[in-house]
Amino acid sequence: MTARTQKALTASTIPLIAIMTAVTTVVTMFVKIPTPTRGYLNLSDTMIYFCAYAFGPWVGGLVGGLGPALGDLISGYPQWAIFTFVIDGVQALIVGAAVRKLRALDVVLWSVIAGAWKVFGYFIAGGILSGWGPALGETVGNAVQAGVGLVLGFALFAAVRKAYPPLVRLGNLGVKAGA
Repeated sequence: MTARTQKALTASTIPLIAIMTAVTTVVTMFVKIPTPTRGYLNLSDTMIYFCAYAFGPWVGGLVGGLGPALGDLISGYPQWAIFTFVIDGVQALIVGAAVRKLRALDVVLWSVIAGAWKVFGYFIAGGILSGWGPALGETVGNAVQAGVGLVLGFALFAAVRKAYPPLVRLGNLGVKAGA
């Protein structure tokens, strides 16, 4: 484990991870739009992006993987849980690792790249679970889910950061509180 990883995953982050995982699980389950590949579209990306922006790659990756995967398990989609854990966790890792400063171009670019990873990952998972035809049909929905999640996740991050400036000391961004 690197020094950066050890710093990110301290005893004080365990409650944060637990709370954000619970919130992400609930958000994942709150809006469920069933899809032809026996999966569903949801608002998990909102929390995946928020956690990656606010808390960095390791906390974001754990929350991004665990929350939606638990949502799959609880909602009766256990066949998706391991795929969801990996795909959504890596999505948050990509964003959290790349967005170190709050520059609009970096946020948009890396968030779109992470969203493209998600669409690709779910295409592969859907192909394995349900066949390539249905999986291809899901790509538009997954892209929309990632795009909506990006917009809502950044809006949530901006609102929380404004209401609670010390958030930047807890998380990922190398900016001063209140900036």
